[in-house]
Amino acid sequence: MSERTLSLPGSRDRFILTDRPAPTLTDRYRMLPDGMTLRHAAVVRAHQVSPGDVVVAYFTDGPGTRHAEHVLEVFTAHPRPFGTCPAQCEECEDVHANGVAADRYLCLADADDREDCVIVYRNTPVAVIPAAAAAHFPPLDSAPPLPDLFTLDDISGHGPYEALPVPRAFGPDDAISVTRATAVQIVADLAASPTGRHLICEWLHDALLISSDPRLRTEPGRPGRLIRPDADGRYRIGGLWPWQHWSPEDDPTH
Repeated sequence: MSERTLSLPGSRDRFILTDRPAPTLTDRYRMLPDGMTLRHAAVVRAHQVSPGDVVVAYFTDGPGTRHAEHVLEVFTAHPRPFGTCPAQCEECEDVHANGVAADRYLCLADADDREDCVIVYRNTPVAVIPAAAAAHFPPLDSAPPLPDLFTLDDISGHGPYEALPVPRAFGPDDAISVTRATAVQIVADLAASPTGRHLICEWLHDALLISSDPRLRTEPGRPGRLIRPDADGRYRIGGLWPWQHWSPEDDPTH
């Protein structure tokens, strides 16, 4: 892995910027757009980040040699004063709850349907690709998003199951969108999981029927839930058991 040593005016610290890590199950680093690399990056204080700069990393504490801590998903900065959150997100509420001076913080990006606001100390060193350089490359959303990872809500170790990214407001009873292969794996795992002990799964050509054990139905004759593939061949499965986001702690091999 290559690395660059960067400097920050007014600081004697050395900032070591390594290559962006490849995504793994445990570290979900989204790729950069075609042609954009970290050789375009510089280090600035958070309060010096300009609109349109692309934030790629923060750094370990100093003083001395400080190593890059890459953000999982790079983002375009839209700096604003802290305390004017348009979405009342959890990140802003947590900072407010700590009773700290608002002028010590700023927001680098507003909350959206997937992420909370990005709140940092004003003097935090940040690795950015300046807006002028970023403008020469495709937009950030041209890089394909990584799938979200889910597991059955038990401790049997099944999964993770790859699904299309879900919004920040996603609830455990909402549906996730998976491929046919993933749906087949979910069905197989349900048979060996406490989650599926009262469920019956059956493939009817390309449709998946999930129903409860007839002996346990509160609505006699209820046929169950028939899940058909959408136009992209994906299956939306939800409302039958609570999904939970997969984390490395759910993997018994870790």
